[in-house]
Amino acid sequence: MELLTHYAIPVLIVFFMLYRRFRRTVGFQPFKPRALKIRIGLFAAISILLLYAASFKPQLFAFDAIGLALGAIVVYFAIRYLRFEQREKTIYYRTHIAIEAFVVALFVGRIAYSVLIMFTSGNAAVGAKAMHFKQFITDPWTALVFYILVTYYIGYSIFVLRNSVKQVSLQ
Repeated sequence: MELLTHYAIPVLIVFFMLYRRFRRTVGFQPFKPRALKIRIGLFAAISILLLYAASFKPQLFAFDAIGLALGAIVVYFAIRYLRFEQREKTIYYRTHIAIEAFVVALFVGRIAYSVLIMFTSGNAAVGAKAMHFKQFITDPWTALVFYILVTYYIGYSIFVLRNSVKQVSLQ
């Protein structure tokens, strides 16, 4: 029974996090300028710190650049399909469902990869180390996925902030 609770609680927490991520990514989202600005600031600060840390391992810059370019492509399509909607006094926005699903799949896939590494390592300490901050500056695939997501969230949030004013004035 102790083994079940040892794994059940973390698994439930992960599923709750995934559920919240899914709800915040898929479907119409309420326009909250402050939350978008905080998201932009946090992602920008984290990505700058990771770029600095990656400067000690220059071969990762290629994966960072590829991640930024792929993220820009995702942002382009997200912007192309962006829709605003006003319900009562609140503005909502969303992009195409395929783009939203892609972003969630990247996020979930990255977590699943980390969990797989943790369970196949056979050693919990090694598994925990695989999910450590150091992985962002040593694993090129983690850096690639991270920069796709960072570019998407920053670019899409900036565009939503800029165009929300136009949408409010049109309605």
